[in-house]
Amino acid sequence: MSESFDFDIIVAGAGVGGISAALAAARLQMKVLLLEQAGEVGGTGVFSSVSLICTFRDSQGRPITSGIHRELFPAAYTHYNEKLVPTYDEQELKAAYERLLASEPTLTLWTNCQVTQADRQDGRIVRLHIEGSRTAAVTAKVYLDATADGNLSALAGMEYQLGREGDGKLQSATATFKVSGIDCSLLKEPDIRQWQAIHSLRKELLPYYLDMKAAGRTGNPRQSITCFPYPDGKALLFNSTSVLDVDPTRPETVARGKEEGIRQAQELFETIRQHPAFHHAKLDYIAPKLGIREGRRIVGEYVLTAEDCLQSRRFDDMVAACAYALDIHSPDGGATRLESIPEPGYYHIPYRSLIPKGCANLLLSSRCISGTHEAHSSYRIMASVSAIGEAAGTAAALCVFQGLEDVREVNPAHIRFILQLRGQFIEGEVERTPMPASAAWAAEMKES
Repeated sequence: MSESFDFDIIVAGAGVGGISAALAAARLQMKVLLLEQAGEVGGTGVFSSVSLICTFRDSQGRPITSGIHRELFPAAYTHYNEKLVPTYDEQELKAAYERLLASEPTLTLWTNCQVTQADRQDGRIVRLHIEGSRTAAVTAKVYLDATADGNLSALAGMEYQLGREGDGKLQSATATFKVSGIDCSLLKEPDIRQWQAIHSLRKELLPYYLDMKAAGRTGNPRQSITCFPYPDGKALLFNSTSVLDVDPTRPETVARGKEEGIRQAQELFETIRQHPAFHHAKLDYIAPKLGIREGRRIVGEYVLTAEDCLQSRRFDDMVAACAYALDIHSPDGGATRLESIPEPGYYHIPYRSLIPKGCANLLLSSRCISGTHEAHSSYRIMASVSAIGEAAGTAAALCVFQGLEDVREVNPAHIRFILQLRGQFIEGEVERTPMPASAAWAAEMKES
């Protein structure tokens, strides 16, 4: 029998964008429901980890993402060193997620719950239907799509784009894998925590890989090897497989892609074991989920473009920023296009790109925001997705608190005011606005 529940805000998807959004809204005393179809929270950053904390600093080394992202990766802010590869352990990240979520009394988490239907009426979502560990109908004033692939928006009938302009092909997918038991003393540069050593290591392993390709012993189309160290410098996470024609909206391609990714990972591991430093190495695991770089991009009030990124564009309704390069893993299996953001090294993400066309109470809070194929390749990383989520959660809370009927009515200067108070990087005018008081504070004021 279906149950019914009502919340202020419902967030679908518990990856970094959804978690950041849920935390931001709950910290403004909203009654929040965070839904996750998997059994555990974490999303891509945990279950398809690449280990690397992608660039979140401008050309001068200044962080242009902070806020909740800093709570998740504190060492990346307090132990900054250009010579060291900034990485994380996915199990430590998962523990941080769980700790932060558990600390918010107004936040409810449901895992193993999938949204199967989104009811709309007069340009608004009025109800979600949930199946899984719970069978329920849930309602809220504002809904947030924090799914990587825009699943909630698609269910609600929002317009979306998929893949490369022209042919609809998506970036290649990857099965990452962890290797330990490496004898680093047998490497030319033994301290694999440093960029110099990682670049040297990749060159040392490349001949083995190219020999394997020349002999036809792998279907991996990549021409090079990519790997990053774990923070302790004792293990490596390889991001060197490449699976084409994976579309997250077609489950059969994901299943086939995972099989191919596992096959490529095992082939590569056996090949690199020919290097003396890897003779006794262990394949600790292959990531449980295929790393999918691209899904639906929901059409919003503004479509962020490659030109916006590469011109370091500024927007009056800025609510987040991104410093990561355009990083397009070719849908055809060719070379990756990696193009850095010019001085000052970052661009703004406007609030309008978080607002899907055609719905008054829905916001986007993951990589599914409104942008082109090329722009998406830049802002899809955890730093910017965390900032997007934090901004969306803040905007949703303001919409509820201020009694607004449409998320478009939320003043970006109010969003920036609260983000600034919370330690997030913002640029542009801020306008002071009242903030929701905690229940304890409200009770104390009433008694006095």
